[in-house]
Amino acid sequence: MLRVEVTRAETVLTTREKKQMAVLLDEVAAGWDGMQQGSSSARRAAEDRYDNALARFLREWDAHQCPRYWQNGTMFASKRDTFQIELDTVTSPKTEVPPTQIDQLMLATRKKSQEDDTLSERSGLGVPVVGHIYRTDTTRKEQPFLPPNGGNLTLTAVMEMEDDDANPATPRRCRLHLHNALNVESVKMQKDDRLLAANFTAAKDLALSKKSLGIFSLLGLFYPERTLGDSHLYCMDGYDPQRIPVVFVHGLMSDPHIWLNAVNAISSDPELRAKYQPWYFLYPTGLGVPQTSARLRDSLQQASNHFDPDHNDPGMKRMVIVGHSMGGLLSRMQAIDPSDKLWDAMFRKPPEQLNVSEPVRERLVSSLKFKPQPEVKRLVFITTPQRGSDIAGTNLVRRLASLIRLPVDTLLMSKQLLTGNSDALSPQIRNWGFFAFLSIGTLSNEHPFYEGLNAVPIPVPYHSIIGQFGHKPLQESSDGAVPYWSAHLDGAKSEKIVPCWHSCVERPEVVQEVVRVLHEHLQESGREGR
Repeated sequence: MLRVEVTRAETVLTTREKKQMAVLLDEVAAGWDGMQQGSSSARRAAEDRYDNALARFLREWDAHQCPRYWQNGTMFASKRDTFQIELDTVTSPKTEVPPTQIDQLMLATRKKSQEDDTLSERSGLGVPVVGHIYRTDTTRKEQPFLPPNGGNLTLTAVMEMEDDDANPATPRRCRLHLHNALNVESVKMQKDDRLLAANFTAAKDLALSKKSLGIFSLLGLFYPERTLGDSHLYCMDGYDPQRIPVVFVHGLMSDPHIWLNAVNAISSDPELRAKYQPWYFLYPTGLGVPQTSARLRDSLQQASNHFDPDHNDPGMKRMVIVGHSMGGLLSRMQAIDPSDKLWDAMFRKPPEQLNVSEPVRERLVSSLKFKPQPEVKRLVFITTPQRGSDIAGTNLVRRLASLIRLPVDTLLMSKQLLTGNSDALSPQIRNWGFFAFLSIGTLSNEHPFYEGLNAVPIPVPYHSIIGQFGHKPLQESSDGAVPYWSAHLDGAKSEKIVPCWHSCVERPEVVQEVVRVLHEHLQESGREGR
């Protein structure tokens, strides 16, 4: 389970620290005043001075004191002037966030680290920052969909300063705003509206950090029980009832950090940024597809009941799920109504005739007999083995699968099925044993799961992005892991072939296609009133 962060202890600013920070406020004030007068080049220079000084002031204040403990009316006195800082304390997360709700305020300095990286930012007034919220026992109860590595808010700080009355006995009042840059594009300064600066990537880079989430890649495959506590759906921003959730689901031996470029593309596009909210599903990839898809289904239902208990939110009703590889299969399982087809493909007897405990029976039924999630209105499959992959059944992969340590409940379920129900199992499952219940087993094209899956229609629009690695004809091609014959679906609304290896999620061709589909979803769902 990922570490729960410990909130910073309350501290009090010393007189010396206040004096040092007051010198920075002198610079902020000089820049602010300079922006109101002079030539355009002089105003630009003053704005740079203002932004740089405000950034240094915020960095120092955060270093000395947790924002949660910043006090409204705090005074900072330099040799030149005295400043009184006013904070917005009214919660309005759609436009502004009070510092008292934030555990750490970090400058949004994230830049491109390699050629394939993408960066989404906007020039303008103010200092882009990330408002980090620790994940503690308290915040987990208050915000059950807060990511396991904490919340990261896309904010821009602006210090609005009143005119200096030149009276040394009267402090100069300053109001600190932390604007939600996802929703606020401009701010009023004196009589002019000014474009608000923003760095949309920094917060998402922290939210999808491979350093914190990468542990799921291997640990989630070989020791899934250790990560089950964090297997859940997570919101990357505060919930917005008007925005459409786009849920990203990673694949085998992977984690959500792979979605950063796609999320950046949404942030970079003003229309998509205004209409979508990115979520992700985090899960251990060692478990079989039916079991894991049930976990995703439960998380989606929990999110709907938590955020939209009356089921009236226009955004929630138009959800899109984007899945890579095994994640595409999990996504598909959210939109279909399998009736008895999945069950009959894997079992020769109905549920009530299985020789298993009642909890095991209930678990099997919930994994194979279910209703579609009504919120899901479109699917995007990226290199998804819709009919499995022959690689999953090779001797090398089977030896690799033998290293997977099933959770206790899955192990008990498998033992009950294999020891007391040999006549009720499909021959393939009976012959494979425990391998049939592992993720790698259910990804084999020989698994009976696919017989049932492909007999069930997909009732929502869906799109395929398929990799073609090498120079073979399309029908004979593969992305190195999933052949074209498995990834292709006749009913796809669109099929995009990309010259990429299986792990192609971060490639520009794939990201551009996801963006195109999201625009198409806006147009079509808007016309249909969904």
